[in-house]
Amino acid sequence: MAQADVEQACKESGACYAVYWGFDEAAKVLKPMAHFNPAERIAAVKAKTGKDDLFTTESYKFTMKPGEGSVGRTYASGEPSFFQDVDALPQDSFLRKDIAKQFGIVSIAMKPFGKGVLEVGSAVKWDVCDWASSQC
Repeated sequence: MAQADVEQACKESGACYAVYWGFDEAAKVLKPMAHFNPAERIAAVKAKTGKDDLFTTESYKFTMKPGEGSVGRTYASGEPSFFQDVDALPQDSFLRKDIAKQFGIVSIAMKPFGKGVLEVGSAVKWDVCDWASSQC
């Protein structure tokens, strides 16, 4: 997974971030391996929080087994996932729900990509996400 792929997914989907969750063969878990935030998103979060932390950077504190949480289920099923309102999801369904709320993430889409899952999200509600059903 190239950094350029993550950046392209963010731009094509109109997202405010993108994270690539790669499968770590040795540990048998999915973990963040690349991320992208547009400059305007970085500036907006820093202005609001006074910190450099972002939803993407905080996601590096998480790992998920195949089938665990939305990332793990997307990986295991091989099918895209789309969530209009992550706040409405149960905590065990979206393990990063608390940090999504903290950083104002509302809608998320994921799809299998390479040996992992590519995730994009938005701070505004998406009614649909064509990116999730399109081919990378």
